[in-house]
Amino acid sequence: MLATSFIVLALTGFALKFPDSFLAKVLGANEPFRRWTHRIAGIILLLVGMYHLIYLLASRDGRRLLADLFPIKKDLADVLQAMRYLAGFSSEKPKIGRFGYAEKMEYWAVVWGTFLMGATGLAIWVKIDVTQFLPRWVVEVATTIHYYEAVLACLAIVVWHFYHVMLDPDVYPLNTACLDGRISEVLQAHEHPLERATADPAQNGNDSP
Repeated sequence: MLATSFIVLALTGFALKFPDSFLAKVLGANEPFRRWTHRIAGIILLLVGMYHLIYLLASRDGRRLLADLFPIKKDLADVLQAMRYLAGFSSEKPKIGRFGYAEKMEYWAVVWGTFLMGATGLAIWVKIDVTQFLPRWVVEVATTIHYYEAVLACLAIVVWHFYHVMLDPDVYPLNTACLDGRISEVLQAHEHPLERATADPAQNGNDSP
């Protein structure tokens, strides 16, 4: 639901921004259709975000997930170690547990982006109501933020996320964790050695999200 709504939002959003583009014509060159498809996808994205928030707060697994994704001091050390490794000054990659700094950054970017895009998108949608209480420039600022955050989000997905889940030689052609939440024991040992070292033996192996 998250992935589908994001893709629909990106396609319809840029088609609305550039109504004379090829993309807009592919979608039928019908602005009401693009507008309402964009809004419905936006509502779905916000509902998915609300569901995830409830999961984080109301379930034991959710609270554990939140704790594991929270940035810690070791993440900064891992960034520095990764830089040394990539620059050739160290032969060892940083050892990470369930989530590394890159995964945490991407997760919190989604949280921040969903909140920001939701707030600005709603302000644009109900701009008449918003301008009853706030000056017109607030809507104009929201429109600018909405567009550039969309560009940033799409670039992050295409340049960074696609590489890590599809183009990285370690997972090419696809990291199947996106399908079932699991990775192979070999990939876990390679990418998450600290989790492997501390995992429950009964769960060790092919059961790491």
